[in-house]
Amino acid sequence: MNRANELDPLSAGITNDMGLPLTFQAKYEAAKEQSGKALELDPNFYLAHWALGWSDIEAGEFSAAIPEFEKARVTDSPPFVAGWLGYAYAAAGERGKAQATIAELNQMSSRTFVSPFCTAIVYVGIGDRERALNGLEKAYEARSQWLTFLKVDRVFDPLRSDPRFIELLKKLGLDK
Repeated sequence: MNRANELDPLSAGITNDMGLPLTFQAKYEAAKEQSGKALELDPNFYLAHWALGWSDIEAGEFSAAIPEFEKARVTDSPPFVAGWLGYAYAAAGERGKAQATIAELNQMSSRTFVSPFCTAIVYVGIGDRERALNGLEKAYEARSQWLTFLKVDRVFDPLRSDPRFIELLKKLGLDK
């Protein structure tokens, strides 16, 4: 990532992506600084707002994540943005808004592909383990790229002891 940034220092995408590993290292402020730099390069870059919200979630600052995810929800943003917003709503105690997000994602799926991961993440936030695990298993069947984060993303901590989650990590090769 550092080399990519050297080659293209004006890329908002590369600048933003440099913060993702920092979030996994619990260096939330440094990660948010990268997203802020990306927004300086492109103030309308929805992915930088998503990354700011995601860093807040990982830091346990659920209410702070909501405005960033809402900013990320531009007309053409992908469904995962709504999924993470729904998670933030649920984790912040706004269950009604989280449920409304699930309904929105279900409706959206009649027009475009919506990874089952998107609703599964909202169910994780709500605390509905059964639906969350069902959604994650469907996301596996759909080959969702988001499952690569299962082993390290703190969001999934409530599921770690569940045998279905453990089996899913094994199927993904993330059990080591």
